[in-house]
Amino acid sequence: MSAGPARALALAFALLAPGCALTDPRPVIVPMAPAAARERTLVIGTDRDLANLPIVEELARRFAFGLAQRGRVVADLAAFVEATQAAGRLVPEPVLARLQAGLVDPEGIAWLRAGEVRHVIVLEVKLYDQVWAPGGEGKRTRVGLIARGRDLVRDDPAWYAHSTPEVQDEPGQGFQIGTEAALAALVRVVSGEAEPLLIPKISIPYMPPLKVPW
Repeated sequence: MSAGPARALALAFALLAPGCALTDPRPVIVPMAPAAARERTLVIGTDRDLANLPIVEELARRFAFGLAQRGRVVADLAAFVEATQAAGRLVPEPVLARLQAGLVDPEGIAWLRAGEVRHVIVLEVKLYDQVWAPGGEGKRTRVGLIARGRDLVRDDPAWYAHSTPEVQDEPGQGFQIGTEAALAALVRVVSGEAEPLLIPKISIPYMPPLKVPW
């Protein structure tokens, strides 16, 4: 990711901080899962540019929170590592480094399974840019997020989902709105929810229904 998009990503992160206008006023309900169904989902945010890693980790935290609102037992990597270490299980540094890079190898699988992790979702920013629309139609902001998931128990192929909303105009808020839209779209598609009937000023390309092997 170039310096320009990296700065834009940092700015979008600042706009996404608590207090921004795009908040969901509905109450947050996190139902408790039965003890037998407490195998967790782990969400990992990763980026090739280390300067962006804290920002993508924050997006992963928000993604995990969105899934938890829908009844899943889910945590982002930082929260999971903190809880694991508080319980007396130290995370091997090589395992943690590979997980932060979005790599899940046999050693990492064994460690995650010992912590009752069943599913892993890797979240990554693939596109952050702005272009001038043809014909003087204004500036378009594009944000591309991808999510890659796998079941650590079953030998199913990994699944893949992406969202690339395009926001027209919205001076000073394009990256904020695009990031919110992309993240919300991924949460919906992974949860099997329908897209909203109307999203003003935002164009999200059609995405075939995703079957996630929960």
